Amino acid sequence: MSLFFRSTTAPRPPAIPKPKIRPARTRSELLRRYRKPLAMAFALLALAGVLNVFSSGQLTQREVVVVSSDIPAGSEIVANHLSVQTVRLDPEDNEVFDSPEQLVGQRIAVGLSAGTVIRKYALVGEQLLAGTINGTVAVPLRLSDPATVTLLHPGQLVDIVLTTGDGFDREISSSTIAKAVPVLWVPQSASNSEFGMLNSASPSGEGIIVVAAASSLSDDLSGAVSRGKVSAVLVN
Repeated sequence: MSLFFRSTTAPRPPAIPKPKIRPARTRSELLRRYRKPLAMAFALLALAGVLNVFSSGQLTQREVVVVSSDIPAGSEIVANHLSVQTVRLDPEDNEVFDSPEQLVGQRIAVGLSAGTVIRKYALVGEQLLAGTINGTVAVPLRLSDPATVTLLHPGQLVDIVLTTGDGFDREISSSTIAKAVPVLWVPQSASNSEFGMLNSASPSGEGIIVVAAASSLSDDLSGAVSRGKVSAVLVN
């Protein structure tokens, strides 16, 4: 009787020798060997640069004039209101100021809080109508009731109402001579009135405000006070 024994150990696969990498001897050979990793690294660096440009919005550090303390609408700017700070801005932004001397003595059209960069359109002047449609003019109005001015602020829309007659010789009649015109400027004391109510002293400017209106309405609005009582009605 013959006995046969089978080995339970699996045969090992033949060892595959590792290829020997000859060290690069020249720079060109080194570049050829690692050209793919280098190309990928340069591509990632370029992408990072592009993302950095977009994330910063191509802004640069600039020294510009900012508000150092709150300035109410209609205020005359003094040196204490201003400071020069370094901020990130568009290098093509030409609406800002780099010297406080350019602003001292000018008047603010809208209220500005501390830390705000002052731009030209925030001033009373030729920039007051910035962004309005062609044919818009800034019209000063004298309201018959100066207390009304304390209820207004730049940006508020108002209807301008003219009331004529005295109830005796002439019948009292009211008509709206301008609808939903925006207020551009109010006197400083009106901006400072607590809770929008009139202080004990009458507001400076004797009830004068400035509104934006179509040029076709300018004659009717500017001469309204000579024809009767002029009122401003707040609208949405």
